[in-house]
Amino acid sequence: MSRKKEAILNFIPAVLNNTSEFIKSLMAFSEIQKAKSVVKQYGFENGLPVVDLLELLPALNSSITRYSFLDGTSHPNDLVFLKELAKSIKHCNYLEIGSWRGESLVNVVPECESAVAISLSKQEMRDMGFSERIIEMDGFFLKDFPNLKRIGHNSQTFDFSSLNQKFDLIFVDGDHTYQGVKADTASVFKLLKDENSIIVWHDCGNNYEDMRADVIAGILDGAPAEKRNSIYRVSNTLCGIYYPKKIAIKTYQPVTKPDKYFDISIQAQKL
Repeated sequence: MSRKKEAILNFIPAVLNNTSEFIKSLMAFSEIQKAKSVVKQYGFENGLPVVDLLELLPALNSSITRYSFLDGTSHPNDLVFLKELAKSIKHCNYLEIGSWRGESLVNVVPECESAVAISLSKQEMRDMGFSERIIEMDGFFLKDFPNLKRIGHNSQTFDFSSLNQKFDLIFVDGDHTYQGVKADTASVFKLLKDENSIIVWHDCGNNYEDMRADVIAGILDGAPAEKRNSIYRVSNTLCGIYYPKKIAIKTYQPVTKPDKYFDISIQAQKL
């Protein structure tokens, strides 16, 4: 029997025995297809234009600390990218949406004049069905930073005007659904300090060289029309970026030929 016939024969009993899981998968499939349609309408069905990491940080030589190598965190190069962006901005005012264990904050905040982090409160996480184990990890790596203000609130319902502040660098890493990314994107564009201010979105791909359609669609639909031409994918990371300055870009190409290499050293310490 062919694999196709076997799959068809197994389909009905599998659905009957796992109805709720099937419905969730069907909804996810439908949402991804809708997101792909949105991205295609903007002409980016093959991915956002790519800006090279070394165009943004030509003298990249950095390190990070307090990194877990566990699920749910950004990749090391994503954190290096954020840290060095903040370092490149004089008196950087930083906003982060979505922090969890705090691995990005513990590396970026020391490079900033001030920082604000907005994440779900513990009660909001409980109300959404998060396990106590996940809630326990909230802010795990954070210590007292005098220049960091932490706010426990859903970013989609938070009144950002209450901050009475604008920002040089904003990192969006909260709800990764289309609607969540769209809402956060619409909010943060109103919080840019000036014409040089930057937004970074995490998880624009599941891997370094693919596209996560739901995140990209949320970014494009949430961004002001006049800003969309300055939104790019950052090479060698999972990040997207709004970068208003003129910069060299290239067309997305799958299976990229390496044009740089990275030297990496790792040191581990028990907690």
